Amino acid sequence: MDNYPGVLEVFITTDHKYAVTVNITTPILNPSYFKTLTVKNKHVSKISFNFNIRGVGTELSNKGIYIQSDYEIAIYAVNKASGSTDAFIVFPVDVLGNLYYLITWDQTAQFMIIATDDNTVVTITPGRRGASITFNSHVYKPGMSLVITLDRYQTFHAFGGEISDYSGTHIKSRKAIAVLSGNKCSQAGTGYCDHLASQMTPVETFGNMFVTINMPSCNRPVHFKLVASENNTQVNISGRSPINLPNPGDIYTFNTPSLTQIVVSTDKPTALAFFAEGGCDFRIGDPAMILLPPIQQFASDYTFATVAFPTKPFESFLTIVISEQKISGLFLDGHNISSENWRPVVGSKMLRITNIMVEDGSHTIYHINPTVIFLAVSTGVAENCTPSITVPGDIIDNDCDGLIDEELQDEIDNDGDGEIDEDLAKAFEELNATTTSTTFTSKTTSHSTTTALEPTTTPVHSTTTELPLTTTSRHSTTTPTITTTSNMKDIVGENLSTDMLIAGVLSALFALSCFSTGMYFLQRKLKGKNGQVEDVFQSISSNNIPPVRNTVQFKA
Repeated sequence: MDNYPGVLEVFITTDHKYAVTVNITTPILNPSYFKTLTVKNKHVSKISFNFNIRGVGTELSNKGIYIQSDYEIAIYAVNKASGSTDAFIVFPVDVLGNLYYLITWDQTAQFMIIATDDNTVVTITPGRRGASITFNSHVYKPGMSLVITLDRYQTFHAFGGEISDYSGTHIKSRKAIAVLSGNKCSQAGTGYCDHLASQMTPVETFGNMFVTINMPSCNRPVHFKLVASENNTQVNISGRSPINLPNPGDIYTFNTPSLTQIVVSTDKPTALAFFAEGGCDFRIGDPAMILLPPIQQFASDYTFATVAFPTKPFESFLTIVISEQKISGLFLDGHNISSENWRPVVGSKMLRITNIMVEDGSHTIYHINPTVIFLAVSTGVAENCTPSITVPGDIIDNDCDGLIDEELQDEIDNDGDGEIDEDLAKAFEELNATTTSTTFTSKTTSHSTTTALEPTTTPVHSTTTELPLTTTSRHSTTTPTITTTSNMKDIVGENLSTDMLIAGVLSALFALSCFSTGMYFLQRKLKGKNGQVEDVFQSISSNNIPPVRNTVQFKA
């Protein structure tokens, strides 16, 4: 989706024990483009794309990206601009659906639809209290329906304006589609303005019981938005009076203290989104958006990776939610973690939560009993990148774009970010001939749209420090490593912030005034209502909420 001009990146990884072949094409936008990658276990490969491939305004376009692999892979995408960055993991085609409700914040709202098949008829109905959609000179107000037809790899992007919210917007189609939702730049609470993005899950994967979380290293309120999918949905938030949402698409917003985790339950399927204000303690930062998975979507094992940042190291945490009776069988990187400080969850008799600091690198957390499910969330905090005057070969990210010494001193925009000679490299002969002592001062960096369409591929080992995955003037990101697709999965996407329908997890960025945080939900694969796991947490709630009922699961 749209963001300020910057860098668009896709990261691909796998936990398959053998090397995985990945093919990437842009079938409509540039039929001649073809890229093949070999992705290895616990390694990350990166592809950068022209920023012009993003969705802009309200448009019907041909910006789909097709990704195919011979074994399971995970893809996470970063839409990175100076001072405004977000990232998330996208889903495989086989967990997509044909019925969605949107959640956004209340400024510069936008969404993206990606078709996976030809002649896909999509009906979009703006939420009852949401923003209108203006398309082909016609205004579709709340309650009115816009009908469009998309072919495979086509995309539809809608922008609601400076003050807008698409929460509750209803999207349905006759075939499987991917739906992205968020904001070009929005504030949550007292935080700064920042890009927000998350892939929406289809209604068939909605749940009826959630556990809220907090930022492990921060002390700020957290905001939540819940959307109903059916009439007369009762919402029970631990310690509060019940709320009734009378109509499908109705929204309820609430917040919690930063260090309080609570159970949220509903009697009918709903989705719940997390919005962090940004900042820690008295430091103001940028917001984050994450779609919280319901307990029905918890998994029994996760693989994730932190970022080994070369100049500003991350302080990384893993937040875990599990039944108290099952803690003894939980292992992180082969070590039992039952001795950690497990805290209760308000509204639950059995659930416990903990925050564990983890070292840089790739990690695996699993339960010895594969039928035991839990939630795992990886977060990272790092100092801001401060723009500085470039000195050739200083091995510093002078322009805070996540790359180090990427420019030649030739008055050419080598990295395609709209800046010339802003972060200079030094030739090997020069490095051996001279040693430079330098003093750095701050500067302001402004990025403009890139012009090169051809992606570049850079293999990155999860524990090396050669390439920071993302940084901006106020942002950095951590990136999880998870795997959930089937052989030769079709992944269709729009641009790096909206793309590649693969591998079952959500993610978002959270940035501070002097720190940046990446937050990711790590889960194996979304489950449809007819394939949901046994609700082993049913007895922990103080409310007797029935499990999500079965329906036919839509397959691509």
